[in-house]
Amino acid sequence: MRGSVWTAICIAAVVCGAARTGSAQEKRAPILEVVVGRSGFIDEAWDYFTTIGVGMRWFVTPRLAVGPEVAYLNGESDALEASSLTVTLNLTFDFFRDDGDRRVAPYLVAAGGYLRQRTLVGRGPGAPGLVPFISSEGTASAGFGARIALGSRFFIAPEFRLGWEPETRIAVNPGVRLR
Repeated sequence: MRGSVWTAICIAAVVCGAARTGSAQEKRAPILEVVVGRSGFIDEAWDYFTTIGVGMRWFVTPRLAVGPEVAYLNGESDALEASSLTVTLNLTFDFFRDDGDRRVAPYLVAAGGYLRQRTLVGRGPGAPGLVPFISSEGTASAGFGARIALGSRFFIAPEFRLGWEPETRIAVNPGVRLR
């Protein structure tokens, strides 16, 4: 009887160990990426801002990832120096499961969050000089991109988004899969 209990425990340990190993293989490594690009705001005319930032993605399913992104935008608005900071939560959906065999992995992206803008404005009619003006509002965007493998862990991902504040973003996101 004692031998059967030990045999059952050993079989259960092997089965549980195999199941745990199988599920660990299903989980994809998180992604760390840098954002480098241009963002466009429209008022009477387009104003373009250099955009740099960093983001993380954690996969909640084999094709769906979620994570934060922080981006700094700097440029000129109406010929005055202006800057913006966005903090968003990004959601990406891969068209195909990235199993390591594909060199190109296209995806959809949606983001929503916070935008803080800073610019200089006039003091009013007849008053000389400029003063800083800071505003805060929501931001949202959606678009598409593709991760192009540069090896087993590194990639570059061109991406295009349309949205609200900013209205456009074209970026190239170099990144790494963390292990």
